[in-house]
Amino acid sequence: MAAPRRSRTVPSVRPRLSRTAPVAAVALLLTGCSVVATPDSPTVPGILQATAGPVGYVACPGALTPIELRSRLAEASIPLPVDGTPPLGDYAVAVTPDGRRAFVVTQSTRPGRPTRNVLIPVDLASGQAGTPIVLPGHGASGAVVVMHDGRTVLAASGTMIVPVDVASGTIGRPLDLGVGRTVSGMALSPTTDILYVLVPDGVIPVDTATATAGAPIVTGLTVSSVSSPHGLVVSPDGATLWVAGQGPPDFGGRVVPVSTATGAVGAATSFDAFGITDPAALAITPDGTQLLVADSANNWIDAVLTADPARPLTPVRLPTGSGTASASGADHPTDVVTSPDSGGAFVVTGLSTVLPYRPAHRTYGVPIRVCSGATSMAVSVPT
Repeated sequence: MAAPRRSRTVPSVRPRLSRTAPVAAVALLLTGCSVVATPDSPTVPGILQATAGPVGYVACPGALTPIELRSRLAEASIPLPVDGTPPLGDYAVAVTPDGRRAFVVTQSTRPGRPTRNVLIPVDLASGQAGTPIVLPGHGASGAVVVMHDGRTVLAASGTMIVPVDVASGTIGRPLDLGVGRTVSGMALSPTTDILYVLVPDGVIPVDTATATAGAPIVTGLTVSSVSSPHGLVVSPDGATLWVAGQGPPDFGGRVVPVSTATGAVGAATSFDAFGITDPAALAITPDGTQLLVADSANNWIDAVLTADPARPLTPVRLPTGSGTASASGADHPTDVVTSPDSGGAFVVTGLSTVLPYRPAHRTYGVPIRVCSGATSMAVSVPT
């Protein structure tokens, strides 16, 4: 298989997207917890002000909920100007590096009109969502990332990756990955300008400096049956791409490592010993020592030590009734994220809550109530 190319530093001139090189013109570049759940955390009114700590942003079909992660307090949700309700998982959120803006990719489904994929800018200082930016392309819209320089957003729209200028909202030339390659997730390398795109037949490395797609990396996995923007993650040092999905012989839950230098796919971590699993999302701890896999089939977190991936740890089941006092069961977790300065990880559940999780202690905290239908979460650490 062809190895993904190691890329140079992002240049100041940002070429538009194209499937072939050379690029024709200049436009936009792809550029203390307990195991037992307790009553929900309170929601505080008002808009989240500047904070020295990390903030989580949870995307729902029609709203965005900010969470102050150190205090575990949720702010009032920010309404999103969309029509109808997109399919579960067809919305995701990303935040600019300075923590001032969020971008939600979703669908607008007004009766009598074609479904449109849109990107919604949100001013986090004022707590106001802007006018939706209509994206080209059709199909799922469940992934979005912001480039390292904070100037360009990359939004998934069916088989397309669409660059949008953060300041102006101008759409650049999309990169179409081809028939049958609907984008299921995207992960930007923390050390280079390579974007890794999860598609049904593997992972496609995209060099955002030249706006070109490399040869697919065949992982042998199928994507999860639960739509999630986080089915892949790059290690903090940029050396390893981890991909979650289902694989042979019985299509049980798997995680495979991929060398970002060579494109070589390593041995799969299997969760078969714990029963049928369906990995919906994947995160890595800031120190790179542990992978966290949200298993939607069993409502638990699978943990893998990156130093010994052949022997995954015993899963930790989500607490019963983690949504509301009257709810039974934890429903299906759809996302898991980590934060370098918040005391652990956070699991988005199907009961409109976010569960704090401490990987070192393997325990959950008090559920944080968020907007209805939560699926995706992003974390911003103000500098």
